[in-house]
Amino acid sequence: MRQKIILLGLVTAVLILTTGCINQIKVGPTQTDEQTIEAGDISSARVKIDMGVGKLDVNGGADGLLDAQFTYNIESWKPEVNYEISNSEGRLTIKQPDSDTATIGIPDTEKVKYEWDLKLNDTMPMNLDINLGVGESSLELSGLTLNSLDIQTGVGETTIDLTGSWSNSFDVDIEGGVGKTTVRLPNGVGVRVETQTGISGINVYGLIQNGDTYTNPAYDGADVILDIKVQGGVGGIDLILEE
Repeated sequence: MRQKIILLGLVTAVLILTTGCINQIKVGPTQTDEQTIEAGDISSARVKIDMGVGKLDVNGGADGLLDAQFTYNIESWKPEVNYEISNSEGRLTIKQPDSDTATIGIPDTEKVKYEWDLKLNDTMPMNLDINLGVGESSLELSGLTLNSLDIQTGVGETTIDLTGSWSNSFDVDIEGGVGKTTVRLPNGVGVRVETQTGISGINVYGLIQNGDTYTNPAYDGADVILDIKVQGGVGGIDLILEE
């Protein structure tokens, strides 16, 4: 039920955008902010990324916990970055402000520029939670040290790259939205994908099917396993095993 409500809201937002029946927000000059978060004395991190509208790139390679570059031309959409430490765990939240996020009030989507380029630390054990709204997202997560991964896609196109080598097992939850989601999977560690489709189609490449469950050839006897649950939305989901 919760997913249906979210999808209904996203579809409504798209209709608002295309019809132009909205209260306008002033588009100003484009500005770019850079921000670095040092991890501090922690043993793990919990990172939440919440983006309403725009283009999101997530990669590894940060010297600290986060190296971020934000580009935007609506002043009230300046991203909010909050970090605190509790019981040796770093808690990092990166979000678009609540005041007029999502899609209400955009004057002309062709004039709006809103892009986040986020680099996370490769070696810090991390629980990563990503909530997406309207736009294009590229999540290049190979190389990170993940304890869990939770992604809710929105309206648009999302690519999730989990290829490469992983040193520990972890759970992945992916909830499809409105649009195309591509998930690239590793072949060097075990992969198990349990699918629960809504009204979208799931296309699978290189995996072995057993009902609604898919595994890669390395799954049997693997010491490291990515246990993935995929729930479809309105659109398509491609599961692609790396060659």
